[in-house]
This record gives sequence, structure tokens and C-alpha cells, in this order.
Amino acid sequence: MNTKATEKEQRFAGLYMTYIDEVYQFIHVRSGSDPAVTEDISQDIFFSVLNGLDRFRGLCSERTWIYRIARNKLNDFYRRQYRQKAEICDIAEAEQLHDPAQDIDEQIEKPFESQFIRKCLDNLPLHYRLALLMKYMDGKSIREIAEISGKSLKATESMLQRAKGAFIKEYRSSVDGEAD
Repeated sequence: MNTKATEKEQRFAGLYMTYIDEVYQFIHVRSGSDPAVTEDISQDIFFSVLNGLDRFRGLCSERTWIYRIARNKLNDFYRRQYRQKAEICDIAEAEQLHDPAQDIDEQIEKPFESQFIRKCLDNLPLHYRLALLMKYMDGKSIREIAEISGKSLKATESMLQRAKGAFIKEYRSSVDGEAD
């Protein structure tokens, strides 16, 4: 067997063993917490790592390089999700769900270790969940989310408002359910 190929396989195996759990968690939270989707994206990431190993020049750390690949694969996933979904929502319903008194930014930005917040997010439609994760977990701007989703800035702003409203409704419903 070719020693160069063996060295590449050993290097890849080391990277895989070092970073798979960390990358899996990174993807899991951002892809809607679906284990099958997380595994598919993680596999795709490490396939790209294996294919690109010969081209990696060490201009950044291996971890940074792997996370750059992970973010690109995650953005590809977001794009595919938005292309597959045709969103229909009544504007009056969206306005009814918006509650300016609720500081949703503060609620969403709290650490995602909170099982309660995760449960609320998991109960949202996938496109809302992904939009909120991109905005509050990944820190993407509305413009970046619009580019990924293939929507206009105005449509993205509206979708984020509806997603926030749906989150508030789910949050309140869950709080009321726990109080009973």
C-alpha cells in the first residue's frame, strides 16, 4: 500500500477521532436536533475533510479549517431547507402573534443548554427553528439569512417576526402547561 495514502488515512483518522463529537454537537443544535440530519451533515463534512486533506496548507488550525467546512455545509443545508419549503402565512396572524412587550431576543440568546428553550424550539416548524438558530445561535444578519434562504430582506424580516411570535406562543404555552 502507498505510504502517502496510509499517512493520509492516519491523519484523517486522528482528525476524525479528535473532532467528530464536537462537530456533531455543533451541527445537531443548528440543524433542528434531528439525529439523522446531523449524521448526514457530519458525514458530508468529514468526507470533505478527507478529500481536502492534501490541499490543507496549515494557514489556520485544523480545527478552524474543519469548522469552516462545517459552517459551509450547514449553510448548504439551510439553503436546501428553504428551497424545499414554500411558506404561506397570513400577515394578520403574524401581527397578532407579535408581542412587543416580550423581549424575545433576551430569551433566545440565553444559553441553549436550557432544555425548556430547546423543547420550545423543537415544537416550532423547521423553517422557523432554523431561522431563529441562524439569527441567535450563529449570529447571522438578516441579510445573510435572506441570502441563505433565497428570500428578500423584507420577507426574511417578516419570517423572523413570525418565528419570534411562534416561539413566544410556544414559550407561554409551555410555561402555562408547567404551572398546571
